[in-house]
Amino acid sequence: MKTANPGKKPSKLRQMFGSRFKAGSYSAFAAAVVIAIAVLANLAVQALPQTATQIDLTAQSLYTLSDQTRRIAASLDTDVNLYLLALRGNEDDTISRLLQSYAELNSHIHVSNVDPTEQPTFLDTYDLDINQLYANSVLVDGGGRSRLVSYSDIYVTDYSKNYSTYQYDTSTSFDGENALTNAIHYVSSQNLPKVYQLTGHGESELSDYMEELLAGDNVETETLSLLSMESVPEDASVVMINAPTSDLSADEAEMLVQYVENGGRLLLLTGYIEQGKMENLLTVTKAMGLTVGQGLIMEGDGQMHLNRYPHYLLPTLESHTITSPFTSGRYYILVPMAQPLEETEDSSAAVTWLLTTSESAYTKAAGMNATTVEKEDGDEEGQFHVAAASELGEGRLVWIASSEFLDDNVNAMVSGANGNLLMNAVDWMAGQEETISIRSKSLDEDGLTVTGAENSLWSAVMIGILPAALIALGIVICIRRKRR
Repeated sequence: MKTANPGKKPSKLRQMFGSRFKAGSYSAFAAAVVIAIAVLANLAVQALPQTATQIDLTAQSLYTLSDQTRRIAASLDTDVNLYLLALRGNEDDTISRLLQSYAELNSHIHVSNVDPTEQPTFLDTYDLDINQLYANSVLVDGGGRSRLVSYSDIYVTDYSKNYSTYQYDTSTSFDGENALTNAIHYVSSQNLPKVYQLTGHGESELSDYMEELLAGDNVETETLSLLSMESVPEDASVVMINAPTSDLSADEAEMLVQYVENGGRLLLLTGYIEQGKMENLLTVTKAMGLTVGQGLIMEGDGQMHLNRYPHYLLPTLESHTITSPFTSGRYYILVPMAQPLEETEDSSAAVTWLLTTSESAYTKAAGMNATTVEKEDGDEEGQFHVAAASELGEGRLVWIASSEFLDDNVNAMVSGANGNLLMNAVDWMAGQEETISIRSKSLDEDGLTVTGAENSLWSAVMIGILPAALIALGIVICIRRKRR
């Protein structure tokens, strides 16, 4: 019987198993360390706010809140509750994530999910329109004031008539941030702006769409006739004069001059004003350093007018609080049949131009009676201004020299940009700069505004260059095949 030799080396089998055991122990230890690190990292990440752990990769930046929203949220010093009304398990993920983003901006903002079937008496204390109670609506409660943000206010479907097909096109946009931020501002604000619309001079009424825009921006509107009054109401945040067809009386003009000189705010949209007409109205604008020139503006630069319509201007957006939201991205403002605005020489008002044509623009002296849009001898050429903001002390005036600026069809041609400019102007005049520029985010393809120059370029490419290139390529291929 052989005895083990203490000095003998371990067998190869023992060496193999020993090394494998050591390697296995090391691997198990390393795996345990990695798992532990992963668990701790996961717990740490979960403790972080959503904004730090999730990247918004949506083309429309659905979950990225604007600077305006951040400022409004940061200013809250009272609690605001956001209740998502939906059946348990059927909450809209996009809306839920958006609400969580709000909660992370301020500890005063609280988000809760409420299933009305589980809490049937929850809504009894609120005066709500039952017709707006869709699933995934959001109830915003500020304690003393509340507002229901309907699902249809968040996902907005627009129906517009396509005049080429004579059918209605639909587009959907995500207006969640706009609706929620305005609701938060509404329930947390003590004083809300009021716009009086002047009547009695053939003024154009705002469309239902424009009225809804202002209402959604927490702006109350009311008609105003100065004929039976001694002064502009004290609660007027803004007085709006929308495309009057007849002049003001001398007494009305005097009241409005006193109004703006005492810190009032005036929003003016005008159609074509013939020389010697609207003298009382121009008395008001001259007090704020502005008057009107003569001639109907035509744009000579194909990049700055609607295709085939040189009198439908796509002017340059100048630098101002009102226009600042449009500086990023490709936004167009459409100004049909405009008249040039001019600065008076003897006013101390500070005038800022908002919308400006190119230097290739020209005016038709015949105005609305012009028989051609083409440039003729005698037409004045140069750069013209079609919208302006003026400040005199606390008084403010915004003047847009186009009576069709707020037309729904015109607004639709530029994907609602004209309506957004209107809201920005009202917010600026009412002293609500923090609410400027919050816009809906399209869930469909973005609308395309084609300028005259772009139309010519693409027509040349599609009709001439591309077919010629294909023909040339075909000839080259045929020649090479014959040589083989």
